[in-house]
Amino acid sequence: MRRSLPLLVCLAVAVPALADAGDSTGGDPNDADEGGSIDVPEAGCDASAGGEADIEELVASERNETIPATAPTRWRTTAGRQCHRYRGRAMCEGPRRVPQPFGPAAELARTLGLDDDVRAGHLVLSVEPRPEWRAAVRGEMGAGLLWPVPGGRLWRGFGMQREIQARPGQRLRRGPRRHLHRGVDIGAPAGTAIRAVNDGLVLYSFNSMRGYGNSVVILHADGTVSLYAHCQATYVFAGQRVERGRVIAEVGHTGLAHGDHLHFEWRRNGRPLNPARHFVDGPREDRVSLAP
Repeated sequence: MRRSLPLLVCLAVAVPALADAGDSTGGDPNDADEGGSIDVPEAGCDASAGGEADIEELVASERNETIPATAPTRWRTTAGRQCHRYRGRAMCEGPRRVPQPFGPAAELARTLGLDDDVRAGHLVLSVEPRPEWRAAVRGEMGAGLLWPVPGGRLWRGFGMQREIQARPGQRLRRGPRRHLHRGVDIGAPAGTAIRAVNDGLVLYSFNSMRGYGNSVVILHADGTVSLYAHCQATYVFAGQRVERGRVIAEVGHTGLAHGDHLHFEWRRNGRPLNPARHFVDGPREDRVSLAP
């Protein structure tokens, strides 16, 4: 992939001046109350830091590879499909498929207060990460964010987006109304590998956050958190430390999801940020396609 040097500088700095994108509670991952457009200012970048240059080798030297992982062999107790209605829609949070915590990582989660999945689910996306959580993070920030689903297609971007309508026997299509979308949707077949966008500490891996289904939340060294939702299965649990590019889950459609895809969010202090310009190896946001 060819990129200009100024763009890489922007990605490496990765300190975006982004506006508050709305309420940060985890209720409905896809929709929010209708409102005005979101003003998302461009992150600062000094283009004079370098001229236009072919830096394929520099980009390739970053840690952008996928690190395979073996599926867990010990799973937590499932509770069936866990179906219910939310805002007039039927959805199923399960079947739950998350690994059973064990060993030093599980003990670390208990020490950090992350062993209560329901309570942790209320905290990890809505508040500034606790100092003890940040102190437990290891690793470093790579240049930008990895595209979390290699080969995945961008279905829907960040911000005010037209709703997606699903009708029996028909293809997905865009409706006339617009809703606040707090992340990006990436379509891929069920079971496709999902990887961590950067080094970090797993804060959450469960399915208690309504609408998100089986989900993973990771805290990174710069204080941002990344969410990976609607998973068919997760491979990690709270207290584990993961490397950039490590496979952490599988694409699925648990929770409030129209078809198999990853709903990805990137937040700072509970505020959703637009990750699009920070992906180092993903498609441009203007290349959006719906599911076949």
